[in-house]
Parts: sequence; C-alpha cells; structure tokens
Amino acid sequence: MEQKNQDYRKLGLTIFVSLAATIVFFFLLFRMGKIGDALAVILSALKPLLIGMVLAYLLCPIAAFFEKAFRRLGKLARIAAVFVTLLLALAVVGLFCAIVLPQLVVSVSSLVGELPGQVQAQLERLSAYLESDSEAGTAVMQMLESVENYLSNWIRTNLFSTVSSISGQVLSIGSMMVSLVVAVIVSIYLLLDRERYIAQCRKLFFSVSRNKRFNDAVLDAVRQTDRIFSGFISGKLVDSLIVGVICFVCLTLLRMPYALLVSVIVGVTNIIPMFGPFIGAVPSAFLILLVSPAKCVIFIIFVVVLQQVDGNIIGPRILGNSTGLSALYVTVSMLLFGKLLGFLGMIVGVPLFATLYYIVKRLAEHSLRVQNLPVETEAYIVPEPGRAEK
Repeated sequence: MEQKNQDYRKLGLTIFVSLAATIVFFFLLFRMGKIGDALAVILSALKPLLIGMVLAYLLCPIAAFFEKAFRRLGKLARIAAVFVTLLLALAVVGLFCAIVLPQLVVSVSSLVGELPGQVQAQLERLSAYLESDSEAGTAVMQMLESVENYLSNWIRTNLFSTVSSISGQVLSIGSMMVSLVVAVIVSIYLLLDRERYIAQCRKLFFSVSRNKRFNDAVLDAVRQTDRIFSGFISGKLVDSLIVGVICFVCLTLLRMPYALLVSVIVGVTNIIPMFGPFIGAVPSAFLILLVSPAKCVIFIIFVVVLQQVDGNIIGPRILGNSTGLSALYVTVSMLLFGKLLGFLGMIVGVPLFATLYYIVKRLAEHSLRVQNLPVETEAYIVPEPGRAEK
C-alpha cells in the first residue's frame, strides 16, 4: 500500500512538473518580445564589461610575453607587463589615429567630391564608342543615365544624410568614452588577476556538475576553444596587417588612386577567410574604375596575385593549421554564421565552427570506441564500383 502511494506521489509530481514546464514555455514564447527587450537592456548595460573581457583576451598573450621578460622583477613583473601592454596598445591606436585616419578622411572627402564628376566622365567616354542612331546605343545610354541619376540622387540625399546622422551621433561621444574607459579598467583587473577569475569559474562549474568524465570533457573543449580562437584571431590580425601594408606599398608604386583607402579596405576584409580579399576588391575596383579602367584591370590582377601569395605563403606560415577545417567547412561556417551574425559572424564563424567540429568529433569517436568500431575516417571509405583496389 505504501509503495502504491509512493508511486502515485511520483506520478503526481511528474505531471505537476510537466504542466509547470509547459506553462513556463508558453509564457516565454508569448513574451519573447519583452524578453528580447530585457536582454537588450542587460547587454547594453554590460557592454563595457564584455568589451573589457574581449580586450583582456586579446591582450593576454602580449601581457604573458612581457611578464616572462620581466620575471626578474618578482611580484612586480605582472604589473609592469600589464602597464607596458596597455601602453603598446594605446601607441598602436594613437599611431593609427595620427597617421592613417587623417589620410582616410582626406581620401573619403575627395571621393565624395569627385564621384559625380568621375561618373559623368566615364559616361561621356562610353558614349563616344556608341553610335548615336543605334537602338542598342540609345538603350545603353538611357540605362547609364538612369544609373547616373540614381547615384547622384543617392549621394545628395542618402550619403549626406548618413554623414549628418554620424555627425549627430558624435554628440554621444562622451558616453562612448566612458564605456571605453570602463572597459579598459575591466581589462586591467582581468589581466592582473586572471588566474583567480578563471579559478572562480572552474569552482562554480565543479560545484554544479559532479560527473568527473563530463567535467574533463568540458574542460578539454574549453582548452581547445581557447587554442583555436587565440591562434586564429591573433594570426589573422597579423596576416591582415601584412596584407594591408603590402597592398599599400604596391598600389603606391603602381600610382593607383585612393591607395591608402583601398589598402585599408583590402586589409580589413582580409580578416574574412578565403573570400576576404575578393570582398574588399569589389568596391575598391569600382572606385578605381571611375578614375581609370586600365588601372582597374591592373588592380584586379594584383588582387588575384596578392590573394594567392597570402593563401599559399603568408597565411600558412602565420596561421598554420589553427582550425583544422577543410575549405568546404570554412565556406559552410562563413555562410552559416554570416547569416546569423552578419559581418562579425564571417570573422568568428571559422573558429566557432572549428570548436563545434571538435566537440562533435570527440563525441562521435567516443561513441565508436564504446561500440568497438574504428575511429579513423579512412576505415569508412567505400570504394566506387570499378575502382576497387587491385
């Protein structure tokens, strides 16, 4: 009788928990908009913290390097390393703002002022090759004139309104500076006492999870994630910087227009794996085309050569095999995370996908070992009919 009552209590508790979970699920489903707004407010409030964590993660290898160099200072080695690291980061940002940024502003201003005239000049040059009484020529000219009118209207309305909105947002520079200062302070705290904060996270994790095998698997996945992200991000930043410098030097020697602006575009988009240089080459080639079609052809050839040099010489030497993904998986990762996260997803999509790939691979290999099956991929290759090994 007691056993039957206990079974009824368990059944009643199960039904109650199931109904409660269902109610909570539908409540969250219908309140998804308000929950999203609440999360947006929370993320906005924690933005300085998140930026500080990213800064600390990016600067941690540099701080560790200087800490080893200053190990003779004893307990002051870490403080000195963090101080020198921040000075180096500020020097890089200051150098960019003092040298590159003014020239970029001049290039963009020149582009905005000269773009309508350049479009008109190319239209006049093209009209010289078209017969005035030709129907095809007339159709082409009408199409080009409509494009010209559209571009001119866009420049007068959208572009200038965008510039006006940007200038209006400059008024909020105070809050941005406050957030940046808070983020730098957070990064300093994290760099100075990073082992303690990591230990607190491990402590909290072990207090929640009591399965040792699961804990070891999670910690191994975290270590692998750190290895993939740190190797990929640091290597890709250095690779993009080298590509940008090479592009600027070569374009200057070739006397290309907007050499610095184009080099910055190519260098920034080079952070995107595989297709980055070509993504940056499209708007850059259009800008050069408006000035000189012949130089545009030379620029396209140069970008193809630069991409081959970067993909086969510079990139492998810097990045190595930090992700372990094939070209197909790199493409899938950029398509997937690019759709989900936009431009940021195209940058971090490869290390994210590499981490997921590693976790799925470990789970699959564990399942195969439990079944006493081989874990090597070659063992599952089925020869095509007529191509069996002789």
